[in-house]
Amino acid sequence: MPRARHLAAVLGLVALLFGVTPAARAIPPPDVPRSTPTTTPTPAPPNASSLPFGSPLYFVLDDPISSGKSLAGQIVHMHLQSPLIVNNVTLAPEGTPATLTIVSVHKAAASDNDGSVQIVIQPLMLQGIGTLPIRAHREYLTVEHTGGQLATRGTTDTITDVFIPIAGFYTALRKGHEIVLPVGSVLRALTGATLDAGNTAAIAIIPPPPMVMNFDVPHSDLTPAPFYTQQPPPPRATPKPRPTAVPTPQTPPPDEVFTPAPDGSASPAPAPSPTGTK
Repeated sequence: MPRARHLAAVLGLVALLFGVTPAARAIPPPDVPRSTPTTTPTPAPPNASSLPFGSPLYFVLDDPISSGKSLAGQIVHMHLQSPLIVNNVTLAPEGTPATLTIVSVHKAAASDNDGSVQIVIQPLMLQGIGTLPIRAHREYLTVEHTGGQLATRGTTDTITDVFIPIAGFYTALRKGHEIVLPVGSVLRALTGATLDAGNTAAIAIIPPPPMVMNFDVPHSDLTPAPFYTQQPPPPRATPKPRPTAVPTPQTPPPDEVFTPAPDGSASPAPAPSPTGTK
């Protein structure tokens, strides 16, 4: 009898909770903002006289890209999705071939380490004009998870660890996801130069100016850096000659008289006798 009363009390409490608790309903969505900010430049109209730097271009992959099967250095073929038209001049028709190079590949590993691929797009060839440098919007391709996916995975792992003791080993050894772009995937790229088609007879590809940081003077790679010239040593003082004594001219003694000899040579004359006699 007491057990029946306890069971009835529990059932009554549960019924009370369900009766008091309001019914579940969906949360209303937030108000739509007046303007949605964007970080991508607005594409120029086809009749513009120039295509600015950083304009988007879209390519369709002809070869797949996979972090599990692709190799570093592999060439992937693709083609232009829409024609490139500037100032009503078709610079590249639809389907213009292009290529990209896989720089590095990281395969998925244990502990939810997702795979990644780094790519570089080669310049686009424009017939009769030149090569247009382009770059991928994201050169480092990886699996992107939303905040909700990460939160759900973390909650699931926590609950699994509580009820299954060995679930921690499975979580530690669980392999991440491989990134795969199948054939037909659209890859976004950006122009690396400005296309000036003001003069349709001479369309120019203008590279961007060098970036100036903190108003510093830009340094061109084509101009060699000046080298430091060592200051020459001061000239040495000219040595002064030592003074030399002037030789004193020697005069013959007063008692010596030179008389010419018969053969023309000079010979001293005999000195007079002290007495003065000959």
